[in-house]
Amino acid sequence: MRYARGAFTISEMFARAKLVAPILAVAGVLALLLTGGASAGAAPQAAGPAHARTPVSAFARAAQLPVLARASGKIRAHLSGASFAAAEARTVKLVYSFEPASRHFSYQLLKQTGPNWVKLRAVERTGRFSGSYTKTVKSIFGSNPVTAARYRLELSADTNRVRLAFRIASSSASRPAKPAKTVKLIFIHHSTGQNWLADDNGGLGIALKNNNYFVSDTNYGWGPDVIGDRTDTGNWWEWFRGEKSSTYTHALYGEFGQHSSYARLSSDPDSSRENEIVMFKSCFPNSAIDGNPADSAIKGNNPLRHGGPMTVANVKGIYTDILTYFAAHQDKLFVLIVTPPLAENATNAAQATNARAVANWLINKWLADYSHKNVAVFDFYNVLTSNGGNANTNDLGKANGNHHRWWNGRVQHSTTGSSNYLAYPTGDSHPSQAGNRKATGEFVPLLNYYYQRWAGGK
Repeated sequence: MRYARGAFTISEMFARAKLVAPILAVAGVLALLLTGGASAGAAPQAAGPAHARTPVSAFARAAQLPVLARASGKIRAHLSGASFAAAEARTVKLVYSFEPASRHFSYQLLKQTGPNWVKLRAVERTGRFSGSYTKTVKSIFGSNPVTAARYRLELSADTNRVRLAFRIASSSASRPAKPAKTVKLIFIHHSTGQNWLADDNGGLGIALKNNNYFVSDTNYGWGPDVIGDRTDTGNWWEWFRGEKSSTYTHALYGEFGQHSSYARLSSDPDSSRENEIVMFKSCFPNSAIDGNPADSAIKGNNPLRHGGPMTVANVKGIYTDILTYFAAHQDKLFVLIVTPPLAENATNAAQATNARAVANWLINKWLADYSHKNVAVFDFYNVLTSNGGNANTNDLGKANGNHHRWWNGRVQHSTTGSSNYLAYPTGDSHPSQAGNRKATGEFVPLLNYYYQRWAGGK
């Protein structure tokens, strides 16, 4: 069948339609992109189906492109921390991902001011977003200062919105209060403890004085049977569980003298009161520990009580056994200062790994089944395994590094450094002044916390 001049046969019409269809499809896509794209300065749109908030032109509808007209991207996001100091904003991460891919991405940061939320920053992008991304919290603030407050971060993709809340706090927020009345404290130590106490070294004596502790100590040559000479890990059995334990502890509770040089309160607040806090520490040779990191505590007759081998199992066994004495004397607060680390040239990798394992066990597991509040641990080992760049520069107050401290209103035990060796060597394994001062800065607020926890439960 044929039509008038200028008309086409049916077969010609189909042939020409095949040529026109791709052109129409391309035109539809271009129209969709022109009408559906958001300007960089546009405000974030409300959550809801993407096709409800992305206009589609009549031309695109005519081209029948329903799949392309609807965005389908979804965003998932989380923060690596929910409460942290301003200094940590450079290390806390926002991790977000798109699956399936998104064409639109926006986020806005809001700060709580009284009952209101104030927008600090809004960012919107168009393009193709797929896979996973990471930003620091600091970068999200842009040029805005990172200050203590509550914040909300809202992230949007094509089809959904994610809302994350976090808090910036001062590193000194809610520091535990020092004792209201003077507390009497005795410290069992040798040379490392002596340096830590010294005014011209670690300054621990001054710091304890300023926090209302009346400090006494024992050292070489002290006490009945010169028990002060014996402070190795195995000797804690002799002090607290041995046949003459009552003799040694009686003398300890009534010792109010100084056996090394440090500043302290000028007078004994009450000579009739015994020492209420007992700090005890072994010296760094006791970090040369053999065995395997995961070995369990030995039960029964422990050879370390009598000078036997220093192994992970034996060390854990000694610490487990002395809990019996502590549980029977809840009128005292016992504070274990974890044995400090050895310098790298004074040990080997296996022993250093074992020392780290014991320190972690003391922090995480030693007291897990102990139901009382009169025993505490300070990880002197961990604190001394990271520095601020060299042995004479510490990382006190830094977000990264190895710490045991009061941070952001809670106890923090962090190990972001990988070293198991002393980071403050002085030619041997005695910590430098910088290391001891870091330990003082981190220990005293923790001691106040431990004291308040114990005193509140008496």
